[in-house]
Amino acid sequence: MTYYVAPHLNYFTIPIADFIAARPEIDGFAICAYIFSRAHSTPRILLLQRALSDSSPGCWEGPGGACEPENDKTVLDSLVRETFEESGLHVSRVVDLVAVDCWEHRRRNGDKIRLAKYSFLVEVCEGSKEFEGKQEPVPTSEIPIRLEPTEHQAFVWATEDDVQLSIESTNGLYKFPSPPTGSHALSILRAFQQVERR
Repeated sequence: MTYYVAPHLNYFTIPIADFIAARPEIDGFAICAYIFSRAHSTPRILLLQRALSDSSPGCWEGPGGACEPENDKTVLDSLVRETFEESGLHVSRVVDLVAVDCWEHRRRNGDKIRLAKYSFLVEVCEGSKEFEGKQEPVPTSEIPIRLEPTEHQAFVWATEDDVQLSIESTNGLYKFPSPPTGSHALSILRAFQQVERR
């Protein structure tokens, strides 16, 4: 896994065991990738719809999942691995941290654990190609998304307006996970703001 990490995110390149040890109050760690296309007049974000047989059935989210300390050297390696497993896309750059969400989760046996999710703005190899010596965005219809069917059943490249409408109205196109699993929809809007500032 070779990918560029923005210098201000170097802290996330420390060994994952050290990262976890520095946060003894957290029992489990997750990551999320926000991937944008600039092939349209306005940016669009890749959202995946959770399988109806999985938790939060039918809800929309960015690629992501649990950090695996036994397999991942760093938190960012977790990000790269989960992005590939859930979308088939290869992270080329980790651009910025968008949000950190923490919440309490009750297991089936009744135990409570505290979870933290780190959401990052990333770029993927498949999102651009070289043309006449410059990098040009690839149309979303040509970006090869490959879903893991036990986890996700559909994908879409969503606009900021559609995400905003889905937050404000029950008539929106997308249903997002409900609290306490973090403010996922608001984090998506923050990701749009970061992209627009660049």
